[in-house]
Amino acid sequence: MAKLHKFSAGEALNATGVGGVWTVNGAATHGGTATTDTVHLDVSGSHQLGIYSAGAIYFNFSTTTTDCNTSNDLIIPANVLTFVTVPSGLGATIYFNHLGVAACAVRVVEV
Repeated sequence: MAKLHKFSAGEALNATGVGGVWTVNGAATHGGTATTDTVHLDVSGSHQLGIYSAGAIYFNFSTTTTDCNTSNDLIIPANVLTFVTVPSGLGATIYFNHLGVAACAVRVVEV
């Protein structure tokens, strides 16, 4: 039978390729919960985001600084470390827009 795998499991985890950068952004603090309080982060050069928030947050990705829609956008729960792939198919410029459900701090690492 033909061997179809190019790398072993260990080699695949350590293979060079996309990603590999670990850029820590300053913590964003959500003071208000109006849609105009949405924080916009340009993540154009990133492939993945590590997100940790002290409170639940709404989020979306867009090619412009788009305010969050509390009726339609996805929610990341509080006190959970989440990794999300940046949808590079949107275009050359991509923003991660986020809004706290309540006042909270949000930490984002670009990978």
